[in-house]
Amino acid sequence: MGAGFLVVFVLLFLYLTPMTFLCVKIADRNSWQLGLVFASALIFLPAALIAGWILVGTGVL
Repeated sequence: MGAGFLVVFVLLFLYLTPMTFLCVKIADRNSWQLGLVFASALIFLPAALIAGWILVGTGVL
């Protein structure tokens, strides 16, 4: 169980690092509000989809 957490943490880090730089680049070119919108969509939408997939797969929903 501990090794699985480490794998998830590494994959999350590898996903969030480029997304953070992308959102900062968008915010520099436009406005911080647009950067926040992109950050919400790019970071929280995949997390919500994965959480929903796990909940449906385990029979909770």
